[in-house]
Amino acid sequence: MSRFLLLIIVAILVGCTRTEYPNSPYPVSGRVQTSDGTPASDVRVTLHSSKIIAEGDPFRPSGMTGDDGIFQLTTYETNDGAPAGSYAITFRWAEPQKNMVDAMPKDKLRNRFARPTEQSLTCDIIESESQDLGIFEIDTKKLTIERVNP
Repeated sequence: MSRFLLLIIVAILVGCTRTEYPNSPYPVSGRVQTSDGTPASDVRVTLHSSKIIAEGDPFRPSGMTGDDGIFQLTTYETNDGAPAGSYAITFRWAEPQKNMVDAMPKDKLRNRFARPTEQSLTCDIIESESQDLGIFEIDTKKLTIERVNP
């Protein structure tokens, strides 16, 4: 009887520690700033992977920059990161929407970087304890984004 009870306890513990997500995320962060070095707050950074979407995982890792310009990506749970893979990166810079009834605030980047295209910046997420995507610099006059510190 005690062996049977032990087997049940082990099965419960193994079941509770198993991930329920199709792709394991790894912690990912980065920073967004303007060309003069000022942190860019309220920039939504989103990763797009056609491979992961095709596998049936509908989640896109994304994060919002804080006052310091730093973002941490979230896929399934807050700040859990992104699954390993190759991604196109998109950016949307707008004030946060106050509530669901208000209109969506305008993108300061005029939606130029809001959707993945052939010209989108890219990144590869690896299986790692943490990964820094580096610094992304926005030129607000030319409306360009460059990675200055990968």
